[in-house]
Amino acid sequence: MQRPAAEAFAVLGERGVAVRDVLVAALASPTPGRRWSAAFALARLHEPPQALLPVLVETLGVDDGDLRWAAATVLVGFQNHGEVIGVLRGLLQAGNAAQRKMALYCLRDLDVRAPDLDEALVRLLDDEDRDVQLAAISSLARLATDRAGAAARLMRALDARDPRLRRAAAAGLGTLGERSESVRAALDRATASPDASLARAAVGALRQLGADRP
Repeated sequence: MQRPAAEAFAVLGERGVAVRDVLVAALASPTPGRRWSAAFALARLHEPPQALLPVLVETLGVDDGDLRWAAATVLVGFQNHGEVIGVLRGLLQAGNAAQRKMALYCLRDLDVRAPDLDEALVRLLDDEDRDVQLAAISSLARLATDRAGAAARLMRALDARDPRLRRAAAAGLGTLGERSESVRAALDRATASPDASLARAAVGALRQLGADRP
């Protein structure tokens, strides 16, 4: 069962055809694609998340980026369901790199905020995987409850060796909205960077903070 078949099953279910038992059985298939397709169709039919979480979590960690984002969309669609959030937070520590990254983006899009989540996000700024670090920057900028502390960590990331991390940190400081003198000064210095992309990101962040630059 692949995506077109899953969508067809979902349409049948929405029309009242009894397809649920077939789909639930497919969740236990030895074929990963069949498991995912069944979970996708069941989510369309408003199946409670508990039955789908194992397959959705599995799919967050696969190599296929399209499948990862599709699974993330399903998870975010469950909204602030406590069990979903708990599973996502658990992945920040126990998941593979792809799962950590996708869990960060899901939590960001669910707008989950808590001081202990701040701690997890800050820890993942030093993750061994660059894509996880980028996701942590984006999520911390949106979710931080301690904005001053988050700003301090993002300012440190302005000096990262990887240019993508530096640019993300500059953009993140604009999103965070911490308008302290130290943040403005750090971004102002970044506008003079020989890295043109970093300089542009810093200019954009300063504009977000109300410190327009030409």
